[in-house]
Amino acid sequence: MKIAIAHQNGQVADGNACTEYLIVTVENGQPTGKELAHASGTGSTAMLTFLGMMQVDVLICGALGVSMRNALEMIGILLVPGVTGPAEEAAAKFIVGEKQGDPSILEVCREEDPDDPMACMHDCSKCAGCGPVHVPEEALKNLPKI
Repeated sequence: MKIAIAHQNGQVADGNACTEYLIVTVENGQPTGKELAHASGTGSTAMLTFLGMMQVDVLICGALGVSMRNALEMIGILLVPGVTGPAEEAAAKFIVGEKQGDPSILEVCREEDPDDPMACMHDCSKCAGCGPVHVPEEALKNLPKI
């Protein structure tokens, strides 16, 4: 299992703007390795790409936006948000099963990512693939009233 801790100056950092992660590898309930790794940029796309490439199973962080939470949960990463304090201590607590963090901690802001390939800025209602389809007004005129 790989645990990523959003990291800044040895402390647990907020997830959305983080570019540095402490990666702890755990086997049979024991830490077997750790490394400080850097994402190639900030923003949702960079974070998702980095965590996916590192094959992370768990993310421990401070505040995290709703869209990022949804995206991380969709790719199967277990989230432990709302954590504060030393990053290594947070990893140790997770490994032994100690409860920590506050899942109600949300960063309420518009989560924009200039590298978003769909240019939807994570507003899923604009996406015909996963949200309601936007029907132009001209087309609505031709639909029967129900």
